[in-house]
Amino acid sequence: MLNGFGNIFFFQHITAPFSHWFLNLGLKAAGWATAAVANTWLREELFSDLKAIDVPTLILHGIHDRVVPFQLGEVQGQSIMNSRLIPFEYSGHGLFYDEKDKFNEELTKFVEE
Repeated sequence: MLNGFGNIFFFQHITAPFSHWFLNLGLKAAGWATAAVANTWLREELFSDLKAIDVPTLILHGIHDRVVPFQLGEVQGQSIMNSRLIPFEYSGHGLFYDEKDKFNEELTKFVEE
């Protein structure tokens, strides 16, 4: 299940050593826990509570995300009061790596506001 996950997690090219590290990171988790989390995704309803969120919310989302499509980030941005959606044009799900400078900049700005 985890083999090749890095290929859809990141949009930018990752090296073979980085891919190996990322795979091993996933293998360190208990298999039953990984399966349990994946099973909850099938039943999870994530949108019913969004309108109840009433705190400043930063949504950072890669437009090439193949794990959680960007359209879901747009729904969050429209549904969460006082939220700000920042699209990452050169990122997948791993935007903290794909565009680490922009990620750090946007997060720092939000925290300092």
